[in-house]
Amino acid sequence: MRRTRFLTPVLILLASLSSAVYAQRGETPSSDPTVFKNPGQGYPGFFDTNFADKGSLVVEWPPVILPLTPMPSIAMDYGATESLTIGTNALVTTIPWLVGARGLSFKARQLIYSSETMRSAATVYGGYIGASEFSMTYQMFTYNHSWKPAPRHIISGQAMYMNFGFESGKTASIDYTNLRLSTLSLGGGYQFILGERTAISSYVLLPAITSMEADTVGANLSQNMDASSGKMTWGIARASMDFRRERWTFSLGGIYMHGMIKNVLPWFSAATRW
Repeated sequence: MRRTRFLTPVLILLASLSSAVYAQRGETPSSDPTVFKNPGQGYPGFFDTNFADKGSLVVEWPPVILPLTPMPSIAMDYGATESLTIGTNALVTTIPWLVGARGLSFKARQLIYSSETMRSAATVYGGYIGASEFSMTYQMFTYNHSWKPAPRHIISGQAMYMNFGFESGKTASIDYTNLRLSTLSLGGGYQFILGERTAISSYVLLPAITSMEADTVGANLSQNMDASSGKMTWGIARASMDFRRERWTFSLGGIYMHGMIKNVLPWFSAATRW
């Protein structure tokens, strides 16, 4: 099985470039993520560099659509330290067990560095859903970087690598299927801060390189795709109005998906913390 090996060099390059920027600006990185002020402070999301406050639990629902793996999510994040947030997808971890299968999901976000104008974070995701003749696994790594060139403006960038696996049926049976999908995606976003608790956000994420392999008893499929081939599996763009009220934060807007389907869907999410 062909494996993609470009994640580590990409992360090293991004970290090196960001460190060079710090040196040029004469800034000293901090181990405290709260020095980078923004309206979503304390509420970690997929595209941002936010962390849960130390000792607090953040719960976000209802469905959240992740690129390439659309699935409902109730994200739970706990601030283990000031610079480390751990969490899980509560639905993936609990629902399979209720129907006789097994499920597990985890997330860990580590601060790379932070200052008043910049912050970077690396996040690892993993999950497993399985039964006697069925299994699905995913591993995902993201490197997120936020830059605040002016008090009301935040520019963000993201590099994401994901590996997805699906296996169904017994190995020797005629209905056996084994699918492997690997993708490197690049994205970016812009946030305009209207006030201390309100902002307008937009994000775009597109796959740069995708490798897919599928094996069955009677057939074999292997295909490589890139952004210029016109065969992108998924691309997403999202715009929303984000605002906070006491311990709650809300996001209302729309999401556009391009690829196997082309559709605009309403977007709404809410998160609270204890």
